[in-house]
Amino acid sequence: MQNRQRQRMSRKKAFALLFAMLGGLGLMVWGIIALFSARPITSVSANLLPCPYSETISAFGNNVLYYDGMSIHCLSDTGAVRWSFQLGADGGYHCSDNAVVAWTGSTIHILDSNGNSSYNDTLGQAIQFARIGTQYVAAVIGDTTSPTLLVKDHTGAHMDEESDAYQTLILLDVGFYGNRGEYMWTLALDVFGTAANTVLNTFEVGRMNTGEVSLGDPITYAVVYDNGVLRVINTRRMMSFNDRGTEDNSASVLVYGWRLMDYEVPDRGGALMLFAPTSQTDNLYDIRELRLISSNADKRYTLPDSCIGATVWNRSIYALSATTLYRAGQNDSRFAVFELPLEADATRLLGTLSNGRIIVACGDDVYTLTLPQAISSLGQ
Repeated sequence: MQNRQRQRMSRKKAFALLFAMLGGLGLMVWGIIALFSARPITSVSANLLPCPYSETISAFGNNVLYYDGMSIHCLSDTGAVRWSFQLGADGGYHCSDNAVVAWTGSTIHILDSNGNSSYNDTLGQAIQFARIGTQYVAAVIGDTTSPTLLVKDHTGAHMDEESDAYQTLILLDVGFYGNRGEYMWTLALDVFGTAANTVLNTFEVGRMNTGEVSLGDPITYAVVYDNGVLRVINTRRMMSFNDRGTEDNSASVLVYGWRLMDYEVPDRGGALMLFAPTSQTDNLYDIRELRLISSNADKRYTLPDSCIGATVWNRSIYALSATTLYRAGQNDSRFAVFELPLEADATRLLGTLSNGRIIVACGDDVYTLTLPQAISSLGQ
């Protein structure tokens, strides 16, 4: 009787031990899978795109857009053709991360992320350029020195129109901002005064002109919406305005001698604004220094080699030379170095995709390259 009880207990212990071993093995396998699946990308891989180099190539969210002179094509980040849209000759386009406005002559098209047209029509006059935002599209039409600004939603419904504010002005650029893209800014150039003057106008779409500011003769070339603040950058200063176009003079930053190369606006915190010396970006890029401005931080970096471009993604700096990719976080004391897996030298950095790939030209060939993740990140 006692022997049978001992046998039963031995079997119970054996089964318990087996289950414990299987459970431990399962946890170990799960841990290994989790470790490798969460591992950051630590090397550079390349995918050749089926398009030649041109100035019409743009980042489109996680995809790439290019215009071949007749049609707009959307490529995945690995080079697969997702869709094509026949536009016609002498056209142009502008895109957000998930929508496109395209034009040729006086005809405008609004496309979604899958290339489907939500609106197309003629605007009656030649389109100079157009811009697309989260909700709205702006088109500049008519004469160069007395243009008309039309604003529509993505279905083509008329939202706003302005021409009186731009009499004797040249409209340089337009953009949308705000949490829902409900505000609009414009930059216009007055060339008929005693001195050239750039004028910033801000609007609440469909309601009112919220502000007009004279920016003077320094060339204004970029406007970035930074979570409630409008950063307006010219060849002398980076200025800050609220949604209504009122300047915060205390937030002005001197950027004379520096040119904005790229920026990243995180969900929280200030935008990361990446600059390079103007003298190193005038013609052929020969970048040897970088400057990062974010909130109250202003830091400078010396690159290990002469570079042809730079970008900021996932709170890390990346600089590209002909044969090498460099990466640094704010707390890194030096740049990490990655050899490019390309048969020819890189000649141009064309853009950065949302998912952490860059578009790079090597002569006439175009590639996407993965960005290795930094050990430390900017702002940490």
